[in-house]
Amino acid sequence: MIRFAAIVPVLRVADVARCMTWYREILGFAVDPFPAVAPFEFCILRRDATELMLRRTKAPIARTPASHDWDVYLRLEGNELTALLDHARRRTPLVRGPELMPYGQVEFELEDPEGHRICVAEVLDDVKGFPRAVD
Repeated sequence: MIRFAAIVPVLRVADVARCMTWYREILGFAVDPFPAVAPFEFCILRRDATELMLRRTKAPIARTPASHDWDVYLRLEGNELTALLDHARRRTPLVRGPELMPYGQVEFELEDPEGHRICVAEVLDDVKGFPRAVD
């Protein structure tokens, strides 16, 4: 039987080095760029059981993301969203949230240096203090 090990999203970026630094510093990903020295063609980002890939493109991609128009949806577990939220908001602006969604997840959104929208979400045991999302 064929067994898939993972699906790895690929984000196209003009500056792999700048973006891999952002993902390392803001979200705590380990970085594995190729080649070993800049300019990098791509970078595999790893954290826990997740992977994300950055791939260099020739020119920046014009982006005009709207709220809830994510490129990556990152679901956490272990009631760690608040710790990541506190860490992230000290280093980069939030573009949405945090807020309690109608389906039970608490979500917040960040934008990487090239405008990719990252939604971070988790079902928390205690949602006191999180405003409810407004449609």
